[in-house]
Amino acid sequence: MLVPYLGLGQSGKSVYKNLVTKKILLGSSSKKPEGIGYGYFINGKRVDKIAYDSFQGNSRYIKECCPCILQMYNSDGRLVNEGVRCTDAPVGWWKAYYTTGNLKESGQFKENDSGNWDNLCDRGYCGVKVGRWTYFDEQGKTLYSEDWKEGEFVRQLPEQLIPELWKVDFLLQGQNAKKLPLTLEQISELQIVSYYKNKIRPEPTIKLLIEASGHRPFVREIVFAELKSLDARKLLLASGIPADKQPRFTLEVFNSRDKVYRLFLNIVR
Repeated sequence: MLVPYLGLGQSGKSVYKNLVTKKILLGSSSKKPEGIGYGYFINGKRVDKIAYDSFQGNSRYIKECCPCILQMYNSDGRLVNEGVRCTDAPVGWWKAYYTTGNLKESGQFKENDSGNWDNLCDRGYCGVKVGRWTYFDEQGKTLYSEDWKEGEFVRQLPEQLIPELWKVDFLLQGQNAKKLPLTLEQISELQIVSYYKNKIRPEPTIKLLIEASGHRPFVREIVFAELKSLDARKLLLASGIPADKQPRFTLEVFNSRDKVYRLFLNIVR
Protein backbone atom coordinates (compact mmCIF):
# COMPACT_ATOMS: atom_id res chain seq x y z
CA MET A 1 0.00 0.00 0.00
CA LEU A 2 1.37 3.42 -0.95
CA VAL A 3 0.64 6.34 1.35
CA PRO A 4 1.87 9.94 1.39
CA TYR A 5 4.68 10.51 3.87
CA LEU A 6 3.91 13.43 6.16
CA GLY A 7 6.97 13.44 8.42
CA LEU A 8 9.41 16.33 8.35
CA GLY A 9 13.12 15.87 7.87
CA GLN A 10 16.03 17.95 9.07
CA SER A 11 15.34 20.69 6.52
CA GLY A 12 11.60 20.87 7.32
CA LYS A 13 10.64 18.65 4.37
CA SER A 14 10.88 14.90 4.13
CA VAL A 15 13.33 13.30 1.71
CA TYR A 16 11.05 10.25 1.42
CA LYS A 17 8.22 9.91 -1.07
CA ASN A 18 5.38 7.36 -1.36
CA LEU A 19 6.58 4.93 1.27
CA VAL A 20 5.02 1.49 1.58
CA THR A 21 3.23 0.73 4.88
CA LYS A 22 3.89 -2.67 6.46
CA LYS A 23 2.03 -4.08 9.48
CA ILE A 24 3.44 -6.63 11.92
CA LEU A 25 2.24 -8.28 15.12
CA LEU A 26 4.41 -7.97 18.23
CA GLY A 27 5.07 -11.02 20.37
CA SER A 28 6.24 -14.61 20.11
CA SER A 29 4.95 -17.77 18.48
CA SER A 30 5.29 -21.50 19.10
CA LYS A 31 3.96 -24.82 17.91
CA LYS A 32 3.47 -27.93 20.03
CA PRO A 33 2.90 -31.57 19.01
CA GLU A 34 -0.75 -32.57 19.42
CA GLY A 35 -1.84 -36.03 18.30
CA ILE A 36 -0.75 -36.47 14.70
CA GLY A 37 -0.31 -32.74 14.14
CA TYR A 38 0.57 -29.52 15.90
CA GLY A 39 -1.11 -26.84 17.96
CA TYR A 40 -0.20 -23.27 17.00
CA PHE A 41 0.13 -20.35 19.41
CA ILE A 42 0.84 -16.62 19.19
CA ASN A 43 1.54 -14.81 22.47
CA GLY A 44 0.23 -17.88 24.30
CA LYS A 45 -3.11 -17.88 22.46
CA ARG A 46 -4.17 -20.73 20.19
CA VAL A 47 -4.45 -19.77 16.53
CA ASP A 48 -4.90 -21.62 13.26
CA LYS A 49 -1.99 -22.49 10.98
CA ILE A 50 -2.80 -19.67 8.57
CA ALA A 51 -2.41 -17.07 11.34
CA TYR A 52 0.74 -18.82 12.59
CA ASP A 53 2.34 -18.87 9.14
CA SER A 54 1.41 -15.23 8.63
CA PHE A 55 3.11 -14.34 11.91
CA GLN A 56 6.31 -16.04 10.73
CA GLY A 57 6.43 -13.47 7.94
CA ASN A 58 7.14 -10.67 10.43
CA SER A 59 10.90 -11.04 10.14
CA ARG A 60 10.66 -10.99 6.34
CA TYR A 61 8.51 -7.84 6.42
CA ILE A 62 11.07 -6.11 8.63
CA LYS A 63 13.99 -7.13 6.40
CA GLU A 64 12.13 -5.86 3.34
CA CYS A 65 11.36 -2.53 5.02
CA CYS A 66 14.07 -0.10 3.93
CA PRO A 67 12.66 2.44 4.10
CA CYS A 68 8.98 1.93 4.83
CA ILE A 69 6.34 2.96 7.35
CA LEU A 70 6.28 0.11 9.87
CA GLN A 71 3.22 -0.28 12.09
CA MET A 72 3.43 -2.61 15.10
CA TYR A 73 0.28 -4.10 16.65
CA ASN A 74 -0.26 -6.05 19.88
CA SER A 75 -2.12 -9.36 20.14
CA ASP A 76 -5.43 -7.48 20.57
CA GLY A 77 -4.96 -5.76 17.24
CA ARG A 78 -4.18 -2.37 18.78
CA LEU A 79 -1.55 -0.14 17.22
CA VAL A 80 1.45 0.12 19.57
CA ASN A 81 3.77 2.30 17.51
CA GLU A 82 4.47 3.36 13.94
CA GLY A 83 7.17 5.22 12.11
CA VAL A 84 9.64 5.26 9.26
CA ARG A 85 12.27 2.53 9.52
CA CYS A 86 14.96 0.76 7.62
CA THR A 87 14.61 -2.79 8.99
CA ASP A 88 14.72 -2.15 12.77
CA ALA A 89 16.38 1.30 12.60
CA PRO A 90 14.12 4.38 13.04
CA VAL A 91 14.90 6.89 10.27
CA GLY A 92 12.00 9.36 10.25
CA TRP A 93 8.81 10.32 12.08
CA TRP A 94 7.72 8.25 15.08
CA LYS A 95 4.52 7.80 17.10
CA ALA A 96 3.67 5.54 20.04
CA TYR A 97 0.21 4.90 21.48
CA TYR A 98 -1.53 3.93 24.71
CA THR A 99 -3.75 0.82 24.70
CA THR A 100 -6.70 3.23 24.51
CA GLY A 101 -5.46 4.35 21.10
CA ASN A 102 -4.52 7.82 22.32
CA LEU A 103 -1.15 9.21 21.31
CA LYS A 104 1.59 8.61 23.90
CA GLU A 105 4.59 10.26 22.22
CA SER A 106 5.57 11.71 18.88
CA GLY A 107 8.85 12.85 17.46
CA GLN A 108 11.38 12.67 14.68
CA PHE A 109 14.48 10.60 14.03
CA LYS A 110 17.15 11.78 11.62
CA GLU A 111 16.30 11.01 8.01
CA ASN A 112 18.74 9.37 5.64
CA ASP A 113 19.14 11.96 2.91
CA SER A 114 22.18 10.24 1.38
CA GLY A 115 20.26 7.60 -0.58
CA ASN A 116 22.74 4.99 0.68
CA TRP A 117 21.13 2.43 3.00
CA ASP A 118 24.25 0.44 3.88
CA ASN A 119 25.77 0.52 7.39
CA LEU A 120 23.27 3.08 8.71
CA CYS A 121 24.34 2.88 12.35
CA ASP A 122 28.03 3.30 11.57
CA ARG A 123 27.19 6.36 9.47
CA GLY A 124 25.06 8.07 12.13
CA TYR A 125 21.56 7.39 10.76
CA CYS A 126 20.35 4.81 13.27
CA GLY A 127 17.72 6.01 15.74
CA VAL A 128 19.13 9.55 16.04
CA LYS A 129 16.59 11.85 17.69
CA VAL A 130 16.20 15.34 16.21
CA GLY A 131 13.84 18.27 16.74
CA ARG A 132 10.87 18.47 19.10
CA TRP A 133 9.54 15.36 20.89
CA THR A 134 6.21 15.60 22.71
CA TYR A 135 4.80 13.31 25.41
CA PHE A 136 1.12 12.97 26.37
CA ASP A 137 -0.95 11.48 29.19
CA GLU A 138 -3.66 8.88 28.52
CA GLN A 139 -6.31 11.59 28.14
CA GLY A 140 -4.33 13.33 25.39
CA LYS A 141 -3.00 16.22 27.48
CA THR A 142 0.57 17.30 26.77
CA LEU A 143 2.86 16.37 29.67
CA TYR A 144 6.15 17.82 28.46
CA SER A 145 8.35 18.26 25.41
CA GLU A 146 12.01 17.66 24.64
CA ASP A 147 14.36 19.19 22.10
CA TRP A 148 17.08 17.07 20.48
CA LYS A 149 19.89 17.91 18.06
CA GLU A 150 21.69 15.16 16.15
CA GLY A 151 20.97 12.62 18.88
CA GLU A 152 22.06 14.96 21.68
CA PHE A 153 19.57 16.01 24.35
CA VAL A 154 19.09 19.81 24.50
CA ARG A 155 16.32 20.55 27.01
CA GLN A 156 13.09 19.35 28.61
CA LEU A 157 10.07 21.68 28.95
CA PRO A 158 8.90 21.78 31.64
CA GLU A 159 11.73 19.97 33.41
CA GLN A 160 10.44 16.76 35.00
CA LEU A 161 10.98 15.74 38.61
CA ILE A 162 11.82 12.14 37.71
CA PRO A 163 15.55 11.43 37.25
CA GLU A 164 16.20 10.16 33.74
CA LEU A 165 19.40 9.18 31.99
CA TRP A 166 19.61 9.89 28.29
CA LYS A 167 23.14 8.62 27.63
CA VAL A 168 25.87 6.60 29.31
CA ASP A 169 29.50 6.50 28.16
CA PHE A 170 31.78 3.58 29.03
CA LEU A 171 35.40 4.73 28.92
CA LEU A 172 38.80 3.16 29.46
CA GLN A 173 41.62 5.68 29.77
CA GLY A 174 39.49 8.22 27.93
CA GLN A 175 38.63 5.90 25.02
CA ASN A 176 35.24 4.46 24.14
CA ALA A 177 35.32 0.96 25.62
CA LYS A 178 32.61 -0.53 23.41
CA LYS A 179 35.06 -2.10 20.98
CA LEU A 180 38.21 -2.25 23.08
CA PRO A 181 39.64 -5.63 24.11
CA LEU A 182 39.68 -5.85 27.91
CA THR A 183 41.23 -8.11 30.49
CA LEU A 184 39.21 -9.14 33.54
CA GLU A 185 41.34 -6.81 35.65
CA GLN A 186 40.51 -3.82 33.44
CA ILE A 187 36.78 -4.06 34.17
CA SER A 188 37.41 -2.26 37.47
CA GLU A 189 39.29 0.47 35.56
CA LEU A 190 36.27 1.41 33.45
CA GLN A 191 34.82 4.88 33.89
CA ILE A 192 31.05 5.21 33.55
CA VAL A 193 29.84 8.72 32.67
CA SER A 194 26.10 9.34 33.09
CA TYR A 195 24.16 12.13 31.37
CA TYR A 196 20.84 13.25 32.89
CA LYS A 197 17.95 15.24 31.44
CA ASN A 198 17.38 17.24 34.61
CA LYS A 199 18.94 18.33 37.90
CA ILE A 200 17.78 15.25 39.85
CA ARG A 201 20.77 12.94 39.51
CA PRO A 202 20.85 9.94 41.85
CA GLU A 203 23.53 7.31 41.50
CA PRO A 204 22.40 4.68 38.96
CA THR A 205 22.58 0.96 39.59
CA ILE A 206 25.23 -1.18 37.91
CA LYS A 207 24.92 -4.90 37.22
CA LEU A 208 27.64 -7.25 36.04
CA LEU A 209 26.30 -10.31 34.21
CA ILE A 210 28.36 -13.42 33.53
CA GLU A 211 26.77 -15.91 31.13
CA ALA A 212 27.70 -19.07 29.24
CA SER A 213 25.74 -21.68 27.33
CA GLY A 214 24.44 -24.42 29.62
CA HIS A 215 24.99 -22.42 32.82
CA ARG A 216 22.74 -20.27 34.96
CA PRO A 217 23.50 -16.53 34.52
CA PHE A 218 25.42 -14.95 37.39
CA VAL A 219 24.48 -11.38 38.40
CA ARG A 220 26.25 -9.04 40.79
CA GLU A 221 24.62 -5.67 41.55
CA ILE A 222 26.86 -2.84 42.72
CA VAL A 223 26.90 0.94 43.12
CA PHE A 224 29.28 3.22 41.23
CA ALA A 225 31.75 3.51 44.08
CA GLU A 226 32.21 -0.26 44.19
CA LEU A 227 33.24 -0.58 40.55
CA LYS A 228 36.86 0.39 41.26
CA SER A 229 37.24 -2.47 43.74
CA LEU A 230 35.37 -5.05 41.67
CA ASP A 231 37.30 -8.32 41.30
CA ALA A 232 35.92 -9.85 38.10
CA ARG A 233 38.16 -12.90 38.31
CA LYS A 234 36.85 -13.73 41.79
CA LEU A 235 33.27 -13.23 40.58
CA LEU A 236 33.90 -15.60 37.68
CA LEU A 237 34.95 -18.26 40.19
CA ALA A 238 31.85 -17.53 42.28
CA SER A 239 29.64 -17.92 39.19
CA GLY A 240 30.67 -21.55 38.80
CA ILE A 241 31.18 -21.00 35.07
CA PRO A 242 34.48 -22.54 33.88
CA ALA A 243 36.80 -20.13 32.10
CA ASP A 244 37.10 -22.54 29.15
CA LYS A 245 33.35 -22.14 28.46
CA GLN A 246 34.07 -18.67 27.07
CA PRO A 247 31.80 -16.77 29.48
CA ARG A 248 30.25 -13.51 28.27
CA PHE A 249 30.53 -10.41 30.46
CA THR A 250 28.01 -7.56 30.31
CA LEU A 251 27.76 -4.32 32.29
CA GLU A 252 24.29 -2.82 32.66
CA VAL A 253 23.41 0.65 33.96
CA PHE A 254 19.82 1.34 35.08
CA ASN A 255 17.96 4.56 35.73
CA SER A 256 14.71 5.19 37.59
CA ARG A 257 12.62 4.53 34.46
CA ASP A 258 14.19 1.11 33.97
CA LYS A 259 15.99 2.07 30.79
CA VAL A 260 19.08 -0.09 30.47
CA TYR A 261 22.42 0.87 28.94
CA ARG A 262 24.57 -2.17 28.17
CA LEU A 263 28.23 -2.69 27.45
CA PHE A 264 29.08 -6.14 26.10
CA LEU A 265 32.66 -6.57 27.23
CA ASN A 266 35.22 -7.89 24.77
CA ILE A 267 37.27 -9.95 27.22
CA VAL A 268 40.63 -11.25 26.02
CA ARG A 269 42.09 -14.34 27.62
